Amino acid sequence: MAAFNSIEEVHAFLNSIPMFQDKGLKAARFGLDGIRALLQGMGNPHEGLKIIHVAGTNGKGSVCYLLHAVYSNAGYTTGMYTSPHLSRYSERFVVNGDEISDDLLLAFFNAYAGLIEEQRPTYFEISTALAFWFFRQRGTDIAIIETGLGGRLDATNVVNPLVSVITSIGFDHTDVLGSEISGIAAEKAGIIKPGKPVVIGRLSEEAVTVIHRRAASLGSDVYRPADPEPLWDKGKVGLPGRGEPLWIETGFIQPVQRYNVAMVCCVTDILSRVLPIKHEQTALAIFQTSQKGSLPGRFERMMAGHDFYFDGAHNTEAFAEAFKLLDELAAGRKKILVFSIMRDKLTNDMLSIVSQFDELYYLESNMNRAALYQEVCALVPNLKRFNEENWVFYQKLFISESAVTLFSGSFYFYRRVLDMFQRTQKTSSQIS
Repeated sequence: MAAFNSIEEVHAFLNSIPMFQDKGLKAARFGLDGIRALLQGMGNPHEGLKIIHVAGTNGKGSVCYLLHAVYSNAGYTTGMYTSPHLSRYSERFVVNGDEISDDLLLAFFNAYAGLIEEQRPTYFEISTALAFWFFRQRGTDIAIIETGLGGRLDATNVVNPLVSVITSIGFDHTDVLGSEISGIAAEKAGIIKPGKPVVIGRLSEEAVTVIHRRAASLGSDVYRPADPEPLWDKGKVGLPGRGEPLWIETGFIQPVQRYNVAMVCCVTDILSRVLPIKHEQTALAIFQTSQKGSLPGRFERMMAGHDFYFDGAHNTEAFAEAFKLLDELAAGRKKILVFSIMRDKLTNDMLSIVSQFDELYYLESNMNRAALYQEVCALVPNLKRFNEENWVFYQKLFISESAVTLFSGSFYFYRRVLDMFQRTQKTSSQIS
């Protein structure tokens, strides 16, 4: 493989590799042999890193963002590796809020071009190895690593973390993880390491049983900050304890975030001997990070003063939570859904939630995995095709109808939605 002369050549190379978001299982490789061979050729940059490993069907991205904010604000050099990216590839690799630079990206690919050509790693394996290399370069005190899919066979599972986190377990990627909660739980529990604690979120008792069994076999303690359930009062999260609940002020509008806040507080308590941090620092970081009401792509308000939201809900459980919140915000007003969805997500449960919206629009994607308009139209009555070129018209119409509009179905079309709002930013102030 020839050297890369520019960052544009790096991105062109990455775009030439099949990605899971587009090709699905054809782009994936489940197992650790590939990533281990790649990392060994790089000198195993992951070894010795202090890591928090986060898995889960829903919520893992939010937990990663919050943990990154907490430890960064406390003065630690803190890395965060998440996927997929919403707008830019560099978003996946962050240290103290700063994405990896183009210079470092170029340096990585030039340093290991030959190894990559020899090993033929997947897109996710390359990204995972790059994350470890970047965090080694920056000398992180702690790195927050999010799994891609599952846990046991995920490329990130080469790490030996200080603590593992399993945020939730639901039905997602059943073609890979299985169609039974117990089987999915077993895959997620694969990130638990011998003698290392695991923090779990709001899980069914069936899933909890599987995790306890796995943890017991490895001598690992299980912490359940979601049991008893955290309290919620218009953005304030109450953490039950032996006495009065400990209240944390947040700007979140999503009640489901209370579980993520509880897990973050639990993790910081567990690691307090290794990474000392005061509760006041944790609470302040959570408060500051949540002041926009959401995290990027998580029921994010897309236009100040108007009810346009984006939520990357990509499975039934997350979509149900998003609809419930939207219904509360609507308070009887018209509810509009503009969605784009992967073909494998077109389940009866998902369609039953979709049907509860007053008006439905479908934004077709050119990705191989994405459902075509005609396919969705055959399943959803009164579906309209959404045309991005007419966005200004839709925007004025939805506002004039006092509608509450949700863009959802996948993180993968966040960039397109963001672009629409950015293109009309100059004219939106004229709309009332």
